[in-house]
Amino acid sequence: MKRLAVCFALLAAVLGNPGEAAAQALQKITLLHSQPQITSAFAYSSSLPIHLGYFKEEGLEVEVNSMAGAAAAMQLVVGGRADFAIGNPSGAMIAIQKGADVRFYYTSIRGDIFGVALPAESGMKTLQDLKGKTIGVSSFASGGTNYVKGLMKTIGLESGKDYNIVEVGVGARAAGAYRSKQIDAYSLWDEIYVTLQQGGIPFSNIIRDPRADGHAVGSILAKNADFTARRKTLIGVARAIAKAQLFQYTSPEAAIRIHWKVYPQTAPRDGITDAAVKRELNVLAVRTILISKNAMKTNKWGDLPRDVMEKFQGYLVETEVLPKAVDVGTYYTNDLIDEINKFDDDAIIRQAREYKVQ
Repeated sequence: MKRLAVCFALLAAVLGNPGEAAAQALQKITLLHSQPQITSAFAYSSSLPIHLGYFKEEGLEVEVNSMAGAAAAMQLVVGGRADFAIGNPSGAMIAIQKGADVRFYYTSIRGDIFGVALPAESGMKTLQDLKGKTIGVSSFASGGTNYVKGLMKTIGLESGKDYNIVEVGVGARAAGAYRSKQIDAYSLWDEIYVTLQQGGIPFSNIIRDPRADGHAVGSILAKNADFTARRKTLIGVARAIAKAQLFQYTSPEAAIRIHWKVYPQTAPRDGITDAAVKRELNVLAVRTILISKNAMKTNKWGDLPRDVMEKFQGYLVETEVLPKAVDVGTYYTNDLIDEINKFDDDAIIRQAREYKVQ
């Protein structure tokens, strides 16, 4: 009997703790977000897949960090200091035309989130009213910067000559910039506009560019070599995010509460109350269609049909964000989409509906 016990002890010593072995087997990667603060609108690509174990199910241990703009995030990926970046793909498209060896392969927000917002008390109603004014953007590297430049060019106005652009960040800093009269208008995005209006800055008009209806945001960027060398990892990252998108789409309230639990610094300063959650639900509501599985009428998570990408590129060329048009396959691929979409939607929907935040 003692001999048997010794054998089991030796076997345990050789094999180790199964839980510890599984934890050790997780591949550690770094995922960058291209905005200064990861809000609950991006819970599906930050807090949710971590908290709900979706990354772990794919054999991944993911560190999520924020960056001030897509360009900065992309540079870290190109330089090998981060594995993947999520952001507005237009910056990547510019860099790819200049020779950057990267592509994006999954897009979580499919549709235009940007716009130029005119505060109601300013008396401004049109783009022409912005001549001689100062417009606030989250950062010079943000998608909102290129967006307002392209939109203003449609009426013959040039940045630095006919109007000015300054960085104001998001949240309280952005609100403060307007209240202290540092800026006259904003070029930010949908969720931030809802938050600003809830905070007492109503808008008379949010002007969008009709050419940008095929805009893409929240694209995952990776180095070209990784599409062969780390194919399974690329699929795993995106599949975990797709699951989390479905969870957030199904139960946005649970997503908000989880996000504020994982990232308490993003929660309301006066505490997590039912009223605070209700206000945040209004913020997430502006993205409901854009983050849905059928946003592109393909019933797939994350894909970008070629005709949509060609229209998007045409818009960027017309607005002089891109110098020329190239084969859009240079920028992105849908080759991993079918594998990314291989998971049980019904199981995620049940989990979301039944989930109770502790």
